Amino acid sequence: MSRRRVAVPGYPPLAVLGVGAAVLTEVVAEVVATYGRRRARLVGLVLNLLLAVGWIAWSHWHPSRPEVFAAAHVGVLVVVWMMADVVNTNQLGADGEEVQALLDAGHGVARILAVRNLALAAVIVPVALGVTFAAQLLATRAPDLGRASLADVGAVFCWLGVGSVLSVLLPYRPLPWRSRLALPRTWLRWTACVAAPWVAVLGLEPALRVADRAMGLLGGAGPLVVGMACWVLGLAGAAGLARRHGRTLRHRLRLTE
Repeated sequence: MSRRRVAVPGYPPLAVLGVGAAVLTEVVAEVVATYGRRRARLVGLVLNLLLAVGWIAWSHWHPSRPEVFAAAHVGVLVVVWMMADVVNTNQLGADGEEVQALLDAGHGVARILAVRNLALAAVIVPVALGVTFAAQLLATRAPDLGRASLADVGAVFCWLGVGSVLSVLLPYRPLPWRSRLALPRTWLRWTACVAAPWVAVLGLEPALRVADRAMGLLGGAGPLVVGMACWVLGLAGAAGLARRHGRTLRHRLRLTE
């Protein structure tokens, strides 16, 4: 009896490995670019980090009850503050010409955003973990560091999912202040794009509270599981929006607004 190969639907394993290697290479290139030619984004993240730490230290630190500081999920709060920003919610418009070239080369929006998401995560996750570790040192009765760290990573990927959707819905090309002031016609939409992530923070807060309760059923890894699910859903939603409004997206990426 002769043996026959059974055709397996989907991509061959070598093709999958090739795509994975290509994506990893692109992620590394994005991280290098963030620390190199895209230093303005890095400066924005650092400023947001300083504002976040200052605000949370003022609003949550109680000298007589230092355990409250760590119990407040400080790392998650810093993540939300840092990522409710155009660095996360304008991942396409900030490099409109480059994204246009990638789209023309056949790259899907989900792949482009996934690469940029992972590069952002490589920058932000260590910061969030560092903040959580510092909060643990300040607390007298620190909660479990492992669980808090998983919550940090979950929060990062949850907001990357939100940022991916907003990046497709509201892309715009950043302008120097003088150029922006010289173009009053851009002010209204630009204000809406900048304010949108903060509206998302306020709008999602009740949902996050419900998710926080539900995560108790999943154990210590619950925040990470929920965060990764939000990320995948965000990428899928962004890809769907890009397919439906592809012409509008390309038009917005070309505009100076």
